[in-house]
Amino acid sequence: MKISEAVKMYVKLRDEAAELKRSYQNEADKIKEKMDRIEAACLGAMDATGVESVRVEGGTAYISTQTCATVADRETFLNYCRENNEWALMDIRASKTAIAQFKTATDDLPPGINWRAERVVNFRRES
Repeated sequence: MKISEAVKMYVKLRDEAAELKRSYQNEADKIKEKMDRIEAACLGAMDATGVESVRVEGGTAYISTQTCATVADRETFLNYCRENNEWALMDIRASKTAIAQFKTATDDLPPGINWRAERVVNFRRES
């Protein structure tokens, strides 16, 4: 197969895969909306009757509490962690962009960082 044919085929297949993903996501979103409505109705009924779980033919519904923590004020949170030595309150990850800039500027990596660069082939649609 010629490279020109391979590129055209790759772009075509990528488009087909993207369309399948869009189609799937649209259908999955519709299903999720229905599931959310059922969940809200069951939660309302369970709250009204004061039960935490219900076992019925086909399965069990039970109430649990889900939590989420996000940073509202980065500096305030960081200062608190620093002043109180509460580093366990944080997750730390490297910024790929900042690490790349550091590497370019110093031709080195910060201590404790692994770096991997891999050559890959990319494809662009014909203009």
